[in-house]
Amino acid sequence: MLKAPLLLVLSLIATAATAQTSCDKPVITLLRNNQELPATGGALATSITIRVAPAAGCPEQRYRFRNAQITLVHHGRPALPSLVANEEAVNLRPFSSYESGDQVVVFIAYQDLATVAADGSIRPYLAARAAKLKSGQFDLKTDESKGISFNWSLVKQ
Repeated sequence: MLKAPLLLVLSLIATAATAQTSCDKPVITLLRNNQELPATGGALATSITIRVAPAAGCPEQRYRFRNAQITLVHHGRPALPSLVANEEAVNLRPFSSYESGDQVVVFIAYQDLATVAADGSIRPYLAARAAKLKSGQFDLKTDESKGISFNWSLVKQ
């Protein structure tokens, strides 16, 4: 008798858990002339706008970033030194020597990300952690745990 209600409760919990969307971190979108660039591929735009917004289906929230690292990746390695952008508008002319299959990777560390409240006040996205590594120690955290990124595949036209 007790097993049937317990199974019903567990199935309802499992259904509710799978229906939720992940709103724990924002996403990066790249815009050219106010049109969103697909990550699946396209020609390099010499001028883009970087936007950080909540994931689809999440409550509205405004974000600001202090620095975004932009890297042209060729065969899994940086082709040129990374650009550091501290504003939304970015000039990608230095990457004009790209080849089909290259990627532009935009990375914003959580420490460079902030939320903007309705009154305009800015708060760090995550509380700064004072965990400093001692010499000889390695930081084994993945990039996904250090920030948000967008990979844009390039196609030569």
